[in-house]
Amino acid sequence: MQQVFHALAQHSLARPNDIAFEDDSDRVTWSELASRVESLARRLDGIDGAIGIGLAGGIEYVIADLATTLSGKRQVPLPFFFSAAQNAHILMDAQVGSVITRSPDLFAALPHLHLIDPVSSPADTAALRPYPGGAERVIYTSGSSGTPKGVVIGDRQLEASLSALDRVIAAGPDDTHLSVLPLAQLLEQICGIFLPIIAGAKTVFRFQATKTLFGAHIEPLLGAFNDVNPTTSLLAPAILGRWADALQRSGSRAPQSLRFVAVGGASSAPALIAAAQDAGIPAYEGYGLSECCAVVAINRPGDNAPGTVGPLLDGLEVALEDGEITVSGPTVMVGYLNGDPAPTVWHTGDLGHFDGDRLVIDGRKDALLVTGAGRNISPEWVEQRVNADPRIVSSALGVRQSDGALVLIVVAVAPVSMSDIVGYLADLPIYARPSAMILTDSTEPGLLFPVGTPNRATAAALINSRAAHPIQTQPESNAS
Repeated sequence: MQQVFHALAQHSLARPNDIAFEDDSDRVTWSELASRVESLARRLDGIDGAIGIGLAGGIEYVIADLATTLSGKRQVPLPFFFSAAQNAHILMDAQVGSVITRSPDLFAALPHLHLIDPVSSPADTAALRPYPGGAERVIYTSGSSGTPKGVVIGDRQLEASLSALDRVIAAGPDDTHLSVLPLAQLLEQICGIFLPIIAGAKTVFRFQATKTLFGAHIEPLLGAFNDVNPTTSLLAPAILGRWADALQRSGSRAPQSLRFVAVGGASSAPALIAAAQDAGIPAYEGYGLSECCAVVAINRPGDNAPGTVGPLLDGLEVALEDGEITVSGPTVMVGYLNGDPAPTVWHTGDLGHFDGDRLVIDGRKDALLVTGAGRNISPEWVEQRVNADPRIVSSALGVRQSDGALVLIVVAVAPVSMSDIVGYLADLPIYARPSAMILTDSTEPGLLFPVGTPNRATAAALINSRAAHPIQTQPESNAS
C-alpha cells in the first residue's frame, strides 16, 4: 500500500482541486480526500483491536478503508449483503471492538462495540502522513456452508497484486472508473479504490447500479454507464449478460468511452463475452480468489481469448496437480484468520488446464458430480451454456439421490421456455444432459451468493426435495 498513499499525497499537492471520488450525494477532491483520511486516521490511532467497516459503500467507505490502513489497523469489512447472523459471526470471529458506521441502530444489540461516525469531526488540513506499513484486512468469504471464513491480506499481497494489475489495466489521470460491485469485496477495493488512486483516475459510485447485482432492475445500471461515460468498470457475469441483452433489445450500444470492463467472480461462457463485445462492451474475463488477493489471471487488450481467463499475472506461478490449480507467489494470503499460515503453494480447489499460456477454468473440484452411470461431470461445464442467456441469473446442476438423475436449477428473471433450455444443452454428450429442471428466481432463500454463483448445498437440498419438470432432450447425432 506504500504506492497508494504516496500517490494520494502527490495528487493532493499537484492536483488539489481535481475530483478524486464521486458518489450519489458527494464529491471529494484529492486535497479533501487526503485531509479526511488523515483526520479519521488520527481518531483511530488510539483504538486497539480490529476495526469493522459497517458502511455500504461510497466516499465514506473509501475514507474509512484508507484511514484504517494508514493507522496500521486490522480492518474487517461487514458486507451489507451478508445476513445479520453472518455479520455477527464476523464480529465475534475477528474480535472486532470498534465499527465505523453511519447506522448505529444496526449494532444496538451489541452495546460493547465502540461505534465511530466517519464524519463526526471536521477534516483538518494536516498533511497526509507516510504509510508506516503493517496494516491488514480480513476479507470474509461466505463459503459453501454460509459460515464466513476470514482471509487475511497484508501489504505483501496487495503490493504485488496492485503492481501486476496496474500494468494490465494501464490506467491514467484521464480514466474514470464506474464502481458497481460492493466495496466489501476485495476485487472492488483493488479496482475501485487503490488502482484509481495510483493512476490519479476518478472513481464514481452509483449505488442503484450496485443493486442490479441483487436482482434489481437493469435501468439504473444503463443510466449510470450513459451518465458517467466511464473508461473502466468491473462486473459479474450475470450483470454483464443483462446489460448486453438490454443494449441489444434497445438497438443501442455501450458508451464509446469504455476501454476495459473486467469480468470476474463466476465463470463466463464464450457466448456471453461475444454478446457483450457485439454490444460494444470491451469485456475481459479474469480468474482469481480472495486467498490469492483476488486475481490470478486475466485477459487483456490485444490478448483476449474468450473461453479462457487469460495469461497469469506477473510474479505468479500456477501448476496443475491432478487437474487442480495451485498458485504460488507473493499474492497468496497470510492465512485464514485464527488458522495456520498459508502454505507456499496454495491449492485453490478449482480444476483447470492451459491453452498455450492462457488458463482455462474447468470447475470446482468439490463440485464435481458423479452420475448414476459413474460419469464425472463438472457442473460449470453445463451451467455456462444456460447462463449465457441474459434472462437467466444463474443455474445449478446436481444429482438427485433417489435415482441418480441430473437435475438443473434455473434462476430466471424473465420467462424461459423448455425448448430454449434444450437448445442450450444440445451440444453436450447425452451423459451430461440434465433430465429434469427446476425453475425458480433470485428470491430463492440461500441459493445464490452475491456474485451470482450457486450455493451448492442449498441447490442439492432443492434438487432432492422439490418436484422437477422433465426435460425432453434431443437425440445425440454423434456417439461420445
